[in-house]
Amino acid sequence: MAILKGHSSTDSDGATSFDGEEGAAVAVLSDDVLAEIILRLPVKSVARSTCVSKAWRAAISDAYLRRRLPPQLAVVYFPEDPARGRAPRFACAAGGRLEDRDLGFFPFLEGAVACDARGGLLLLSAAGTTRFFVVDPVTRRWAALPAPSRDPRLSMLAFDPASGSGAGRFHVVCFTGRWRERGAEVEMFSSEAWAWAVRDADFGVPPGALSGSMHFHRGAVYALASDPDCVVRMDVVASADGDHGDLACAVAELPEPVGGHGSLAHSGGRLHYVASGGALLKIWVHDDDDGSKPSAHQWRLKHAVRLDEVDVAGGGGRGNVARFLALHPEKDAMYVWSTWRLLEYDLTRKEVTGAWEFDKFGEKNCVVKAWLVPSSLYLSDCLADGHVYSLNSR
Repeated sequence: MAILKGHSSTDSDGATSFDGEEGAAVAVLSDDVLAEIILRLPVKSVARSTCVSKAWRAAISDAYLRRRLPPQLAVVYFPEDPARGRAPRFACAAGGRLEDRDLGFFPFLEGAVACDARGGLLLLSAAGTTRFFVVDPVTRRWAALPAPSRDPRLSMLAFDPASGSGAGRFHVVCFTGRWRERGAEVEMFSSEAWAWAVRDADFGVPPGALSGSMHFHRGAVYALASDPDCVVRMDVVASADGDHGDLACAVAELPEPVGGHGSLAHSGGRLHYVASGGALLKIWVHDDDDGSKPSAHQWRLKHAVRLDEVDVAGGGGRGNVARFLALHPEKDAMYVWSTWRLLEYDLTRKEVTGAWEFDKFGEKNCVVKAWLVPSSLYLSDCLADGHVYSLNSR
């Protein structure tokens, strides 16, 4: 573990590292002991201390440490208080509370439009323009993207911090409004190339069939579609990072019609389809390893849960119905919004295993999106240094 080892008494950035007796004391500490010390610190504090010295940055960025850090629960919500504006806000779970993250460090917040949020990052645009910004509310870093060549009609952020080697990259997908009979023109931004690329996409279904329910995992966007009820897989990363070529797409039937509300997620490395019609929520799992080759006969019903029972288990009264938000990426658990609280529900044990509520600004804020973010996201540079702006914590 690269904990303050292999450095001279003074780093090139002017920060002093440990040597002599202090260095010897550090050297005798095991990786587990050093990791345990850092693990007891709040992730947000560790993340904002990356500039202390090169030695410290090496310590908190070490793969051994990051593998042991628990994922961080984050949400996007709309505030109840009109005085706080109508724009969506960002909060992180800590100690049973949902703590608001002040976005005041972002200089273009006034008039900014929230286009999407995914994996702990926000995609904002300047109202009335084609300017996009990617913002990290925890590390207080943001990047201004070059303007696309087309006027976007619908934009989404494609970012998956848990997807292995591509964890530090993000893409922005813009549907330009140039529709075809069963496809469209799509313009995509790659953070690796720091450039936009225009691609033609053949969805396999009429563009009007696509819903706004989209999910990104391991380089592909999964979009729910109706009439016919299916899932469309778009290989975004392979197309955006390539020199040329169309956006490759594949279509697969869903195990049952979308009905009331449907969403897609990955848990345990497998694609899941979550369908909620009324009070009953069904969770289907795809038996393919990651859903990269979906087909109708590979779907298997994994759970059927009554949302009103989840609400009661979480301390709510009967008559209330919880609303599904997300699946845990590793455990067999889901997250729902119920009676102004965010609940973690163990799908195997059928019990609530966690609850968070707003602490500072009132309990009736409405959470619209939630996800589990690997702590390593906040201890690494997911925004390219050459294009990033940051401010120290206030």
